[in-house]
Amino acid sequence: MGISFFKLCTIFFICLLPSSVFGTDNIPSYDIGIVTDGNSEEDLRILSVFQKELQTLADGEYTINFPDSATLSGNNSRQGVESAINKLYQNPDVDLVITLGYISSYLAYHGQNPPKPVIAPYIFDSLIREHLAPEAMMTHSNLAPIDTMFSLDRDLLIFQKIVPAQHLAIIIDSRLLKAVPEFNLFTKYLSNENSIEVSMIAAFNSADAVLDALPPGTDSVMLGTLYQFSDSETAKLLQGFIDRKLPGYAIWDRSLVSAGLLMGEVPEDMQDNLARRTAIAVQDILLGETAGSLNIQMDSGHELTINMATARAMDIFPGLAIMTGANLLHQERTDIKRRLNLQQVVEEALEVNLDFLSADQTVLAGIHAVSETRSPLLPQIGIATGARAIDNDRADLSQGSSPERAWTGIATASQQIYSERSWARYSIEQHLQTGREMDRDSVRLDTIYAASVAYFNVLRAKTIEQLEKDNLKLTHANLKRARIRLSTGVAGPDEVYRWETKNAGDSRSVLERESESLDAMENLNRILNRPLQELFIAEETDLSDPLLIGGNQFFLRMMDNPRYLLKFTNIAIREALSQRPELKSLDATIAAKERQTTSSKREFWIPDFTLEGMVEQYFAEDGNGQRGDYQGGLDDTDWQVGVYARLPLFEGGRKSAALSRNQVELQKLKIDRRSLAERVTQDMLRSLNRTRASYPGISLARDGADSAKRNLDLITDSYTQGIKSIIELLDAQNQALTADQAAANAVYNFLTDMMGVQRSMGTFVTFQPEPERSVWIKRTEGLLEQ
Repeated sequence: MGISFFKLCTIFFICLLPSSVFGTDNIPSYDIGIVTDGNSEEDLRILSVFQKELQTLADGEYTINFPDSATLSGNNSRQGVESAINKLYQNPDVDLVITLGYISSYLAYHGQNPPKPVIAPYIFDSLIREHLAPEAMMTHSNLAPIDTMFSLDRDLLIFQKIVPAQHLAIIIDSRLLKAVPEFNLFTKYLSNENSIEVSMIAAFNSADAVLDALPPGTDSVMLGTLYQFSDSETAKLLQGFIDRKLPGYAIWDRSLVSAGLLMGEVPEDMQDNLARRTAIAVQDILLGETAGSLNIQMDSGHELTINMATARAMDIFPGLAIMTGANLLHQERTDIKRRLNLQQVVEEALEVNLDFLSADQTVLAGIHAVSETRSPLLPQIGIATGARAIDNDRADLSQGSSPERAWTGIATASQQIYSERSWARYSIEQHLQTGREMDRDSVRLDTIYAASVAYFNVLRAKTIEQLEKDNLKLTHANLKRARIRLSTGVAGPDEVYRWETKNAGDSRSVLERESESLDAMENLNRILNRPLQELFIAEETDLSDPLLIGGNQFFLRMMDNPRYLLKFTNIAIREALSQRPELKSLDATIAAKERQTTSSKREFWIPDFTLEGMVEQYFAEDGNGQRGDYQGGLDDTDWQVGVYARLPLFEGGRKSAALSRNQVELQKLKIDRRSLAERVTQDMLRSLNRTRASYPGISLARDGADSAKRNLDLITDSYTQGIKSIIELLDAQNQALTADQAAANAVYNFLTDMMGVQRSMGTFVTFQPEPERSVWIKRTEGLLEQ
């Protein structure tokens, strides 16, 4: 129940009065008594949080005091807590009592109607009342319970979605188990409802004692706040769970997840929200409300948190749908050794990229092709052996030159003195080899561009993914605000449903962005000839990267000076027309075709000149006509040598047709060359035009993102106060997300465009060695100053 309209008007009127109407001594002053369950560091920390929140809310309206004599500890026992509560009840100077602990809140709730207002923030009666206590809910006129809507069975259902527990151990602080025996009875209910074995373990201050007390076969644990544990013992206990592969779930205390427990669903600001809600209840009571009328149920929402380092250590991987809506701690993989920066990506790509390796093999094969076409120009030597037989009458008439049967060996040698066709083939292949080398240079430039852009795309995808995750967290926060507005009557359930719908849509967007990040990483792995699913860490690259400053600082200065940009456009076009390997490759093809055309003309009138020789040796002969059968007969060795000139006179028109074809193909190649030059020029201009827009777009996008962020902050504050509607907040949130994405994209768009400018020029200044880069920049700056 809230403050009455009359009281609100009274407070507002008093606030408008000048301070001179009443002095500070007239501000009401109240003494607040506080009972903690114990005096551990955690108890004292909670006490400090509540005291600070109470003082903050009371500032200017009334004074709150916390006398040392009224701030009591229950010394970790039920009897001690009961004694402390009774002392405050009997203290006439104490105006209001706050029970800061489960034991003190439980005893206040189940005790007699207190003699003065009492606020019990740590009520878990919704759990005990529903399952264990058949009597009606306690109602006292002087008691304001704050039911945190704690539900252990709901937590168990969430836990089992990730870890299908069969033998669960619930570890609760020993002082709470001793003081509230109903907790021990609750294990039976959990066992029956979930068909699992549940054990309750009391935790005092020893990690070894808790680990030793775990029943054999325990496969999971749920862990409450360890009030009496030191930080070192808590760390030892959590490491013991990891070593034993025991997944754990945090009950109420999110800090346990940060310290190494697997998961929990308590919001990070749960204690702060509870302290704030307690302060509001104190204010209501001090302004005249009856404590018993403030039956408060505080559902602060649920925020699943998963420690991914622990999950990896236990080889547990929750489903994508669960992780998407969860707060993931230690998500950055520490086990991934492969880290990449831009320079490494380019160097590795030039060593292992398959397209570039293939082009290199083409050049290597071309070297052998050149040698192959050169071979006819060198001496040709051959040998042969064989046996033959002819008819005897021809053998008789041969007078020994052709015996009837003979076995001979022949050695031949020839050398082309001049052959236009052979020389043309050799020259043409040399030009074609130059073209292959230029094609390889073109692939090299493509590889550098593809690798750098793929790297930027990985960074871009990761950045956009993180923005979507941040936006999902913001949606979670707005959903929590909507639930608070619903609980206070400011908004209806439709507003909560609207945020739940957006939460589902934003979760889906996160999954889509994660998939895009994987796509980008797999594309870079493909370019680097790595296993496609191999993980790596990409180091962030932006305009402050020293690698980019070295080459791109020149371009950045040029972007800021329109006159330089105009001059550089002409310089870049000339650079592209003289350096682009695509043009050089086509020039080599034209040179080859020109040589082929010249050869076609010469074929009409230049014969082939060759020097030829042969030696034939008779190893054996038989039958008629043997070489020694005749007076002055022949010896066993014959030889001959001669020079020949050969010129085909008529080949059915082949020469004329070949000449005409080569002339037409040459003209076509020259036209193709002019067309390619135009495309290269247009490509250069298009690349520069893109940078002309993308560079100033960086600052504009950042300004837009800053403005959208400020607008979102204002709308969020107004929404919380009930001034702005959900439609306005949704619009502001979507606008902020779009602006942040535009700001992130602007940087990577410019970096990609700068790579495009250098690819269009045919020279990657960014990746040149420092001496070459300095020479290029100095030469270009000199041209700009002319």
